[in-house]
Amino acid sequence: MLPRNGATVRRWQHHPLALYLSLAVNAYVLIYVMFHQRTVEKTSTAPADHLLITDYKRAQLAASQPLFGNAWPSLTGGLPEVWALGTLGANESFASDVEANLSPAEREELQALCGRCLHQTITKSVEVRGIGESVFVATGDIPDEWLRDGSVQLSVYLPRLAEHPVLRPIIEGAIRTQAYYILSDPWANSYRKDWVRPDSLGKFERQIGRGGWIATRNFEVDSGAYWLNLLWNYASTEGSLWAAASFLNSSLVHDAAALLVDTWRLEQRHEEASPYRYAELPREGKGALSNYTGMIWSGFRPSDDPNTYGFNIPVNMYAAGSLERLVELNKLVWRDPMLGIAAAKLAEDIRQGIEKFGVVPLPAEKSGSSSSPSTIYAYEVDGLGKALASFDDPNIPSLLSVPLLGYRHYDPEVYGRTRQRILSPANSHYYAGKELRGCGSPHTPHRYVWSLAHCVQGLTSEEPGERADLFRQLLKMQGGNGLMHESNDVDHPGQLTRPLFQWANTMLVVYYEQTFGRSCSPYAEALRLQGVAQREARENLLPRNGGPDLPAYYDRLEQSIPHV
Repeated sequence: MLPRNGATVRRWQHHPLALYLSLAVNAYVLIYVMFHQRTVEKTSTAPADHLLITDYKRAQLAASQPLFGNAWPSLTGGLPEVWALGTLGANESFASDVEANLSPAEREELQALCGRCLHQTITKSVEVRGIGESVFVATGDIPDEWLRDGSVQLSVYLPRLAEHPVLRPIIEGAIRTQAYYILSDPWANSYRKDWVRPDSLGKFERQIGRGGWIATRNFEVDSGAYWLNLLWNYASTEGSLWAAASFLNSSLVHDAAALLVDTWRLEQRHEEASPYRYAELPREGKGALSNYTGMIWSGFRPSDDPNTYGFNIPVNMYAAGSLERLVELNKLVWRDPMLGIAAAKLAEDIRQGIEKFGVVPLPAEKSGSSSSPSTIYAYEVDGLGKALASFDDPNIPSLLSVPLLGYRHYDPEVYGRTRQRILSPANSHYYAGKELRGCGSPHTPHRYVWSLAHCVQGLTSEEPGERADLFRQLLKMQGGNGLMHESNDVDHPGQLTRPLFQWANTMLVVYYEQTFGRSCSPYAEALRLQGVAQREARENLLPRNGGPDLPAYYDRLEQSIPHV
């Protein structure tokens, strides 16, 4: 673990050798990064016709969009994540082709669905304490906060800060709250709104690590990566936030980022070094046997289900991307040489581990040549020769979502073969029924498919017809309350899990805005005003000016954000 004693650090900062060492370390990191970038450019470029639309958008925009205006140098990672882009980068011609595959009624229904989904989190699942000192973001019908869900739920509002400036202190309060959660337990994945004494809980709950702020203690590497990427999304918001670096430059945020890196480095050598144990995992809570790969061991998937093997490939891709972004943030904000070196080294270890262990031969029954089989990405590996290659989970990070994970080293050809396999019966949890077809999960009932996977499939598709068909299926998945859900039965979409699943609502907004290049905000505001009009019509009181009772007289969206 990296030393973090505050007094020691302060004394060292005043030591005469500190400045020289800091300059030397920063020079080393700069040379390392520059050399690594040149190496990547020479070795990992792919033909342009293999790039997805998402990649084109990111490449074009990253070349033309300064992230911090004239006051800051551009960050090497480019744009925010796709869930923080809003309409930025949508292709007008492609959008027209998708719309041509939809009927006018379907287009109108999608606009209304998008409008209903957009304000769900900010009006139903956020609780602001004080004037934004801390902010809790519930996942929906489960009253706890998952770092993963909450980070995406909030990122979708970053492009809307100019419309609603109060969202900035709310997002900042959520970043602070999540940082505190991480400091209280970097292995946990979900947290409570209110602190609970452990001895007030039953033994079963205590046995799985609950108590204090902890709701569930499933170690899922992507949870911390989502928080690191939320920092990135915040800092790289279009138009540049005033003094964004000043907000991030706090001991709370820095120490949470450093603790995540320390914890991940420890979990590279889970077998011999990790203190983490969980009662659901085999071998007295240690999990299936694993060997060093350079990647980060994880006990659980983004679905909260236990891993089969310890090293999840898409999760490690997401973590590596977040670490590369952390290196860039560190240069601009904290300038902590130890953090910069550790994050850069860990990102490189993961990259090498993915290339060595995560790319596996296509199973023989699908391979065109036994002497030179094609390769795909495995979902999980153990570093001892075992791999889970006929499976993907619809929760993100997933193999299907690889182009969206900020991992710039993935091979488009390997991904293309992997994607084709995932969206076929070769995936043990791909289901097709009378009404729906797509990716399911062991986490939900047999023959139930997830709207998250539908949105990801669409965002990674270059085919207008495929995107339109996925939108059409999503309309069938509303389940009676006009929102997205966790999963739906492929034959009877009205049978579903999770009536209120805010992550899915958020991803519907992302998919719509990135496809059509139109903001969901006007649709959401029209629906909100319609609700105000219906509420006020219940009381017969004309305005003092004697004119019609206009919805514009009443509360704004900001007054609907819950405070406690």
